[in-house]
Amino acid sequence: MASSGDNVKPGSDSHSPMGAIKWGAIAVLAVLTIYGLQGKTSAEGQLSTLKSEADALRKQVDNALGQRKTAQEEIARLKTAEADALRQVEEGKADVSTAMAKVTELEAKTQGLDKEIQDLKSKLAATEDQQAKSGRALDDANTAKAEQEKARADAENARATAEKAKADAEAAVVLLQKQIETLNAELQTARKDAEAAKAAAAQPSDSKSSAPASPASPQP
Repeated sequence: MASSGDNVKPGSDSHSPMGAIKWGAIAVLAVLTIYGLQGKTSAEGQLSTLKSEADALRKQVDNALGQRKTAQEEIARLKTAEADALRQVEEGKADVSTAMAKVTELEAKTQGLDKEIQDLKSKLAATEDQQAKSGRALDDANTAKAEQEKARADAENARATAEKAKADAEAAVVLLQKQIETLNAELQTARKDAEAAKAAAAQPSDSKSSAPASPASPQP
């Protein structure tokens, strides 16, 4: 941006120090020409007045130069401020672009996280369903185990009963064997007695008149 100081044109000679001095000298010459041979005192007074006016004009010129310098410094400051403002605007635009890119990145991440959350929810539901199935299977296994243990207990009871029945049967067999052995022994004795009686009956008697002896009855 062009500053106003760049468009300032040099002032007229009346506003410059040299112009003021020149016009002051012209005024002095004009006064001397007009008044000619006036008294020395009057001329000195007028010269003093003109000097005072010249000094005042110099002060005005110095003030104007100071104001011009101040204005130029203000213009330079404004130019610097304008450059800083433009730089801040550009930096602000860059910051906005960076922020928008960050927002876009965060939105993309959010969408990705939403998808991951949905996937995790699906996996959690599947896991809970599998857990429920596993729980039911465990209950069934526990039930089957309980039934198996009951069947095993029943089988052990039946085995114990069978073993007791076997033992009872073996004891009965032993008792029957003993009874058979006793009966066999009695049978052998009876046979022997019968043979002895038969043998005794077959022998001739000493007296024909005597009756034959009766065979001995077998002992039970």
